[in-house]
Amino acid sequence: MDINDLRRMLKAAADTMGTTAQALDDLEASGTAEASAIDTASAAFAAAKSEFEGLKIRVARAEEVEAAKAETAGSELNQGGTGSGGGGAGGLLPGQVAKADDKGADTGLMVAALANSKGDKDRAVTFLESAGHSGIAATLSGASDGAGGVLIPRAQSNVLISLLTPRVVVRKLGARVHDMPAGKLRMGRVASAPTAGYAGENAPIVESEPSFDKVDQDFKTLTALVPIGNALLSHSSASIGATVRDLLLDYMALREDLAFIRGDGTGETPKGLRNWCLPTHVKTGLANTAAVVEANLRWMVSVVEDANIAMQQPGWIMRGATKHFLASLRDPASGAKIYPSIDASNTLHGYPIETTSQVPNNLGAGSDTEITFADFAEIMIGDDQEIRVASSTEASFVDTGGNTISAFQRDLTLMRAVSRHDLAPAHDEAISVLTGTGWGL
Repeated sequence: MDINDLRRMLKAAADTMGTTAQALDDLEASGTAEASAIDTASAAFAAAKSEFEGLKIRVARAEEVEAAKAETAGSELNQGGTGSGGGGAGGLLPGQVAKADDKGADTGLMVAALANSKGDKDRAVTFLESAGHSGIAATLSGASDGAGGVLIPRAQSNVLISLLTPRVVVRKLGARVHDMPAGKLRMGRVASAPTAGYAGENAPIVESEPSFDKVDQDFKTLTALVPIGNALLSHSSASIGATVRDLLLDYMALREDLAFIRGDGTGETPKGLRNWCLPTHVKTGLANTAAVVEANLRWMVSVVEDANIAMQQPGWIMRGATKHFLASLRDPASGAKIYPSIDASNTLHGYPIETTSQVPNNLGAGSDTEITFADFAEIMIGDDQEIRVASSTEASFVDTGGNTISAFQRDLTLMRAVSRHDLAPAHDEAISVLTGTGWGL
């Protein structure tokens, strides 16, 4: 049983406490309930409270164990992977890596060891210990396994997921990430705002009441196949750990981008920005003349700003080709560049641009591409902060060119990385989208 199982049990116990407390309140408020019924309800509440308190202690203990394992693994990397004897007379160093480039390298070494051992955790631990990575071996030895894979300890998963931020454009532009340890996140949002007005002296204040609705997020499972050469896996240096870490991040980032930008919410996939966007905030099939481009880019900003969105973290998502098209667009009369800020500061109308190949360029009649504008402070990502890995040397995969590749024939090991998350905007009005014809040629 891992820490997230305990957290789910803790949430269920809290829900039971609420249910039994309400039943007891109802009996006491009725004034007609028998004493025996009240005693039974009181006992049920006491039992629920006792279970909750016990689970709270177990969760806290599990969190302390994870923190200790993370510190051990981080300290071992600090010492250059020299194992338990590398600390000299001073013992272990503080639990942080020596350089930013080393962050997540311990996870990469865990994954490489698991790939070497064909997913056998005990063999992977032995491999790491024999290579001098005793701290990382100690961390991996306590990892949970099941469902065909090994769950990378939460502390290491947290580091790896944080490293996705500069690679996934929605995260990079400032989307707010929330932990979803119980598998579901519900947040309230203001559906209609309160009103304010002026009144004469001693006049009654007109009542104004905002209304609220909810945003639900639950886990969607992301799986990414990461091919690793077996020759690479025969090594066990920290640089190999960093290489494997980067492979994991690259493959997961590409799939997250596609889901967070254009996912349709069906087939257990997240609903992306394009499909959260209100129909009135979408324009399609626009020409690529300078006048049309400028008018509609300004419209994209205006339609969000006019919806009373705070504009705390606004930004653009587009293909690289679209950015370069806009950067080269010139005024027909003067010949001057219309958007010199793109080359100067990577901004458009004062807001940062992020590019990804996961934005299509074959929409409409085949040459349309898409631009998304949003206040990313309004975009919420719920994340379970876990990564589960499994390996195979016999499986095949389809590469980005559509070719089927045999791992056995190419002497590769396929690592399957699994994480769970979801995306939802606090307010749908915070997003606008347009598709332009020939904007990325």
